[in-house]
Amino acid sequence: MQKCCDQVLTRDILASPNHILVATDMVDLDCLLPHATAQAKASHSKVTIVHAIYPLYVASLETAVVPSDYEAALVRDVRRKLGDAVHQMAAEGIHCDLTVKIGGAGEVIREELSRTHSSRLIMGTHGRGKLRQFALGSVAHELITKVGVPIFVVGPHARDSAKYASPRRILHPVSFVGGYRENCKLALDLATTYGAELTLLHVLEKSEVESTNPDRSITWARNTLGQFIAELPENTTAVHTKVLFGQVAAEILKTASEINADWIVLSTDEGSQSGFFKETRAFEVLANAHCPVLTLGR
Repeated sequence: MQKCCDQVLTRDILASPNHILVATDMVDLDCLLPHATAQAKASHSKVTIVHAIYPLYVASLETAVVPSDYEAALVRDVRRKLGDAVHQMAAEGIHCDLTVKIGGAGEVIREELSRTHSSRLIMGTHGRGKLRQFALGSVAHELITKVGVPIFVVGPHARDSAKYASPRRILHPVSFVGGYRENCKLALDLATTYGAELTLLHVLEKSEVESTNPDRSITWARNTLGQFIAELPENTTAVHTKVLFGQVAAEILKTASEINADWIVLSTDEGSQSGFFKETRAFEVLANAHCPVLTLGR
């Protein structure tokens, strides 16, 4: 996660963004605002609320041409309906503006990330079927592995999650591939920002355990996590470790429930087919987690 919108995203910017983009379909705004408010206050950041009006909603069915006066009127109506959210954020002392555009949601969101130089995206997802990519919603599916900023996802089972707006317990599954140490440090920065406890979890898959010495693999994983903790400065927020074996997504969800995690900080790796979090695993966690998930794309 090196660049987004032509800006270099350092770890402090990722952990404490200076601008947050909140993408809403209007239906989900009530469950997104508490998170946006808490995160903006913690980071002293600006907020932009964005809503995309799909072109087919405004085009003539006969000509597929968008009447300019109707388009302008529709945008004004949506802006009026979302105005209360902007005023609500302002009442909390947060600088907030609003963007309403005609266009596909994914395209509009990417444009706004670039225009505002936002370093975090907050969005919701909706269950729409049994397949994971549809359970997340096509827009989230498109953005999670394509946008180089952390995406805070409020999934279909986490909609009543306002109590998680200021996390007390954060779970970060660790892959031991790629830049896992940087992701661990970022998860630690997030925990420090909110005064939360951090749990680092590594899951050994059944196939991995069967092909090696299980005890040796578990000992190695525990020692590796222990070495990371040993290198941390004194007075670091509380960090716990867990090493398990089983199905990766299932163990993440189970551990999140056991420790009452308020957030899951999940690394996603689009490019590596052998990576710890293939798309299907990430989507299984996102679609079934009972708390919000912050994804860290690479």
